Amino acid sequence: MTRRLIPPLLALLLLPAATGAQEVLRTDRTEPGHLRPLFRAYEPPPPGHQPRLRRTESRAVYKLPDGLKGLATLDRTLSHLCQRGAFLQQIDGLYWAATPDYRYGVAFSGGANLIDPQNRRQPGKAYFFRNQDSRCSVWIGDQAKLMPHYIGG
Repeated sequence: MTRRLIPPLLALLLLPAATGAQEVLRTDRTEPGHLRPLFRAYEPPPPGHQPRLRRTESRAVYKLPDGLKGLATLDRTLSHLCQRGAFLQQIDGLYWAATPDYRYGVAFSGGANLIDPQNRRQPGKAYFFRNQDSRCSVWIGDQAKLMPHYIGG
């Protein structure tokens, strides 16, 4: 008895799928742009466009065998501004200082590698950055005092 019921039951189950497969949606009234991908990660440049590439390499500017001790002091105000994104290195680690414990990013008061929209920089100072994110801390050092440790070219 069960063998006789399977083929008609199977036909009833497959009937809706077969009727849907025959139905084709017309696309003559749709906009052709809907066929493009939703997101393109890379858009090729327009024809004849020559990209201007700027090559930058990080460079050690200070070698501090005893760290920042006696050469720079932690500035809580600038550290707070750095954490908020208001006092930063233009390129994180473009200039850096080598110490036994950490590698600090460096920016200079003349504007080299420094973003300072509130104009908090002081003449003759070097700024040392550690963890340029929500944990950022900024130290200020006098460039004249740091000059014996300068190794930049």
